[in-house]
Amino acid sequence: MEYFSEVRRMGTIEKRGKNSWRVGVQVQTERGWEWVRRTIKMPQGMSEARQHKEAEKALARLILSLDDEEFEPPRPRYTLRAFAELWMEQHVVPNLAAATQKNYRHFLDARILPALGDILLEDLTPLRLTQWLNDVRRSPRRSTALPEDQLKTPRRPSEEERMAKAKPADMQLSARTVQHYYDTLEAMLEKAVQWDLLKKNPMDKVDRPIARKKKVNYLTEERAVELLRCLHDEPNMCYRAALLLALLCGLRLGEVGALRLSDVDWVHGTIDISHALKYTPQAGSFEGAPKSEAGERLISLPASMMAVLHETREYQRDAKAWAGDVWVGEGWIVHAWNGAQLHHDTPSKWFRRFADAHGFEGVRFHDLRHTHATILLANNIDAVAVATRLGHSDATVTLQTYAHALRRRDEDAARAIQALLDSAGNPEGKN
Repeated sequence: MEYFSEVRRMGTIEKRGKNSWRVGVQVQTERGWEWVRRTIKMPQGMSEARQHKEAEKALARLILSLDDEEFEPPRPRYTLRAFAELWMEQHVVPNLAAATQKNYRHFLDARILPALGDILLEDLTPLRLTQWLNDVRRSPRRSTALPEDQLKTPRRPSEEERMAKAKPADMQLSARTVQHYYDTLEAMLEKAVQWDLLKKNPMDKVDRPIARKKKVNYLTEERAVELLRCLHDEPNMCYRAALLLALLCGLRLGEVGALRLSDVDWVHGTIDISHALKYTPQAGSFEGAPKSEAGERLISLPASMMAVLHETREYQRDAKAWAGDVWVGEGWIVHAWNGAQLHHDTPSKWFRRFADAHGFEGVRFHDLRHTHATILLANNIDAVAVATRLGHSDATVTLQTYAHALRRRDEDAARAIQALLDSAGNPEGKN
């Protein structure tokens, strides 16, 4: 609590309108002399002389209140735009991942600051914020794809076709995206409360948008087997290893991109997941920690995955010998022709082309991870073991995400109950 070291007892009384008066007094704080002011609205029909006397009483009460240790000193006044920059500088950048910083920056610049940036924090009312949120709901999507003339290399015909089939640019934002805008502003204003710039968060009285959880896209076991058969003819061992690390081990794209051969325990058949390849427009591709603390884990590899990694190691030795002096590799499992680390999204783009060419249109690289988890849970692998393998901190999240995988267990349960009923109908066990 900040206390005043001195109060200037001589205050001011100002008439501000027909029935409005403002009283003020100066106080000395750690920041120097500052004004504390109050505006008083007088009843209609009260004479000016009487209003002045009431203002004098209000000034006296204000001076007395400054001696109360519970009195709160005046807060610095920030517009939302000014506070957003303070929040980014003092909280987001020092404490949050680069990808999270990028997302917050996008939400601020796209729809929060253009609409609310010039409003003072204390003037952000629940009604005003509700109106803004409804405007966001109605606003059209904005494409983030760069124009053709700004690209370093032209788009492939398949990429142009995929963009042509994408959702129309004038479609409204999804409910999940609107939630992201709500969460960004709520988190920022909550920090303003924590820093004593607001008494309470006005977003507490604004209803958070409801969004249905997006269904997980995955391959059935039969389709996964078909995909593995198609992979037999892929000559690039790096891409083959990338796909199998996602499908057989449940790794994320960024985790695959940061793996080195030195992360493999060739004796015990495990691989150490402790880094992830990430990307922001400002920093480009860079290595950082996995998505969460639980993301740092040691995964046991099936024998077939170890065999592929052995082949990948030999493939890399051959590539290094062929590249000669231009080899710049540092042992990455997935690498470019000269050993360089690939752009974080390159394996995903390769897989989209591979999937489309082999009858798996619409399947994403991340869907391989979903397939891995689905197959494990459907085959009665313990949810805690699956969560640990995926790098989830809580098995509840795993079960919620992959509830569809429990369908087979439910069918097994129904068969077990039917067996019980069958036994009841034939107590002696006779056919």
